[in-house]
Formats: sequence, structure tokens, C-alpha cells
Amino acid sequence: MKLTVLHKVGIFTLSMLIATFSMANAKEAKSIDELVAMFDDKKCAECHEQIYSEWQASWHAKAINSSLKGMRNFIAVGLAKEWDTPLTKAEVLKCLDCHAPAVNYASEELAVEIGNLIVTAFEKKGSPAGSQAAEELAKLNVGCYSCHNIKATSIAPGLRGKPEKGVMYGPNGEDGDDFHESIESVDISTSAFCMQCHGVYHAPDGETIQCNTLSGSYRHGYLAAGGSKTCQECHLNKGHLFPGGHDLDTVKEGLGFNLEIAKYNHLPGQIEGVKNPKGWVPSAVITAFVENKAGHRIPDG
Repeated sequence: MKLTVLHKVGIFTLSMLIATFSMANAKEAKSIDELVAMFDDKKCAECHEQIYSEWQASWHAKAINSSLKGMRNFIAVGLAKEWDTPLTKAEVLKCLDCHAPAVNYASEELAVEIGNLIVTAFEKKGSPAGSQAAEELAKLNVGCYSCHNIKATSIAPGLRGKPEKGVMYGPNGEDGDDFHESIESVDISTSAFCMQCHGVYHAPDGETIQCNTLSGSYRHGYLAAGGSKTCQECHLNKGHLFPGGHDLDTVKEGLGFNLEIAKYNHLPGQIEGVKNPKGWVPSAVITAFVENKAGHRIPDG
């Protein structure tokens, strides 16, 4: 009788494992269109039209095609040539966990396909194949769900847990909107939230990806010197456009500029090539001072 019970428990456990495995597989998109449909940002525009419009003009909206060179080098040079490492989903996510977080929900085959599209889009730019690859990649980006769901709890996953399906995390929480459930998130208003991608990336296998050091200079330079502003205080001042180095007004706000001009006259005949043996030669020494008023190193990425 005991054996029969154990046998039944074993069958039940196996069935649960198979069901769990099947559910996990069902959550993986097999095509880019299927992946996009899982996190359809367009429906966000129905209630948040202005925010969506700002986002469309941002660099977050073109996070893959604006960074093809670096990602292609990682795949075609780093993995393929220097490390002799096969292209896998885990390797692709070392770029796309930030540049297109939805790829976390892609199948292994789709993730590899996206990696190959990146190489094609860069290496065959201007050709029909390159243009087609870039067009497909343009469907992927850092969208609404990227920040407000997929990456919303990953600052402290042990404390926050995984993001709930269909829930949007934001600084205000419930706003009376019946379209989706909203959860207030303290994390999303902190610089640590931005640092997940705008800093040193630590892959699950322990590898460190140093695309830029923006968060490093922010922490060790700005905060250490007494600065207190968050990333959001400067880069959300134009809404979800997230202005940065590509926005002239933001550059002007982040840089101070001053000139000191010291006028003087050279003695006649003292400057080679100047035909003025009797008169003074008017001259000046110009010293330019550029002040970094940003919360991080300039330039940076």
C-alpha cells in the first residue's frame, strides 16, 4: 500500500513537473512578432498618448538599431573569433537584457535568430538583407513594459520577487485606471533603477559587461562629492523623451563654459613670417574653461 501511495505521489510530481515545463515553454515566443505581441506598447498610447509620443522620439525606442556596431562586435568578433563561443540566448541577453528586455521571454532559437539579425543589419547595411534585418530589429526596443514590468523588480529580486504578469509598476501605484493593475514602486524612482543598464552589467554567468561607466562616475564622483540628484531629476525633465547627450538643451545645462582673453602686443619683427618690422603685432592668449555640471563624466554613454 505504501509503495502504491509513493508511486502515485511520484506520478503526480512528474505530472506537475511536465506541466510546469510546458507552461515555461508556452511563455517563450517563437517569432519576433509573437514576442512583440506579448508586450504590446501600442495599447499604452490609448491612455498615455503624450507619454507614448515622447517615448517614440527617445533613444530608448531605437535601443537596438542605434547600437548595432557594439553588439555586432560582441557577437561576430568577441564570441565567434576571440572566445570561440557559440551564440546562445544567454550570450545574446548580455546585450539585449538591456537593449530589448522582452528577449528574456524569447525561445532559444528566436534569441539566436535575433543575434544573427544584428550581425546582418550591421554588416550588410544598405543592402536589401541588411534593411530587412534592421526593420525586424526595429520592432524590439526598451519600451513601456521593459521598465514598468520586466525590469521593475530586478534591483532586488530576492526582496521584490518576479514582476507580476500584466501589472504595471510606477511611482504612483493605483491611479484609478481599470485597464491594468498598477503597483507603486519606490525602486523605479531611484538612480539604482537606471544603473541596471546605464552602468556595469553583471551577467548571470558572472561575466562583467562594461559598455559604459556612467553609473561609476555618478557614484564615485558626483555622490561622493555631495551631489544628491537622481538620474530621473535631470533626464525626466522632458518627460519620457529621456534627453541626454543627443539633446542640445541638456548638454547646455550639463556644461559650463567660460573664456579668459589676455591681450598683448609682440615686439616688432619678433614673429616669424609677419612683415611688420616697425609696428607692434596685436595678439591674445585665449584660455577656455569647460565645467562639468552633470552628475557624471562627460562624455559618457
